[in-house]
Amino acid sequence: MEDSIPLSSHGRPAKASATSMAVRTRAAGIHLSISVLVTAGVFAAMIALWYPWPVFLAAGAPELLLLVSACDVVLGPALTFVAFRPGKKGLKFDLAVIAMLQLSALGYGVHTVFIARPVFMVFAVDRFELVSEADIEPEQLAKARPVYRELSVTGPRLVAAELPADAGERSTLLMAAATQGIDLKHLPQHYSEYEVVRTKGLSKSMPVDKLRDYNDPARVDQTLSELARAPQSLRYYPLRGVKRDLTVFVDAATGEILRIAHLAPWPR
Repeated sequence: MEDSIPLSSHGRPAKASATSMAVRTRAAGIHLSISVLVTAGVFAAMIALWYPWPVFLAAGAPELLLLVSACDVVLGPALTFVAFRPGKKGLKFDLAVIAMLQLSALGYGVHTVFIARPVFMVFAVDRFELVSEADIEPEQLAKARPVYRELSVTGPRLVAAELPADAGERSTLLMAAATQGIDLKHLPQHYSEYEVVRTKGLSKSMPVDKLRDYNDPARVDQTLSELARAPQSLRYYPLRGVKRDLTVFVDAATGEILRIAHLAPWPR
């Protein structure tokens, strides 16, 4: 009796099927390694330019980059695993299409991260707030002074937003905030330099000892130690972000910003 050749469930020799699986897995693994390196390099550059630490945390960049990278890194290797067959006719075309799809996904992800980048860190009344390019309507930007129409690509620009002196304008602004969600921070026509208001705003700042109510006291002490300043010489403001709120330490006499720290500025 002739020896029979073991067949896979698809009718092919089991050894050949196993070899094909190993080759496809290796191809997908190589593609995955390349995808991880390229995506990591692109994101490292974006973080360095658009999301400086610790604004990176406040702007929700970890979640955004994780979502974009997961889609991009998984897409290409998965398609390669499905399409790769040694000696397959049209394999080069299939791989070229996969590469184009992956590059398109990466390009869309980069554009999304770019639009979401913080372009202003706005001091308004008693806190700082991050404002992204997506937060500012083009018609509102057009009303700003020329110096504030340029949107930063190297981290958020520090500015202040002051309520208009005219009572009618204030009323209109409050109505827009209540009905349309357009707040003072979204209106670049009301921007000025932080230097103009930094001492005036100190009456709204808070004592640093209050941070112990919202954080591990040891972490607060560590930050104060790094600042090498007496607690009495410091005040702080909250920095409201997209995903996390941070603490901005300022000089108690001048309002000069000393550090943005990863500490909760109020009850979580």
